[in-house]
Amino acid sequence: MAKLEAPVVISANCLISGAVVYLSSEHKWLEGLASAHIFDDLNGANAAGKTAADPARVIGVELVPVKQGGGAIEPRHYREAIRACGPGRYVFPLGSGGNNVSI
Repeated sequence: MAKLEAPVVISANCLISGAVVYLSSEHKWLEGLASAHIFDDLNGANAAGKTAADPARVIGVELVPVKQGGGAIEPRHYREAIRACGPGRYVFPLGSGGNNVSI
């Protein structure tokens, strides 16, 4: 497994809506990668993630490596790019003979 390097944001899934949420600088869980607080220190990010982990509200709290480009936050891994943009598009449209497969 690749070594995690800063900068990172903290991500989780909301238990009520199922949405991907990010920890903001106000320590609130908000939708949208643009609302995430960027941590340049992994120790600080780990501590904030443990403090913000609320098993009644979110699951899967993890650090996500990001980069900043053109004033925007971008994930450095394709998995997080998919999570940040919402559900995948269907690979096989209905009626094509395949099942609905989402990526």
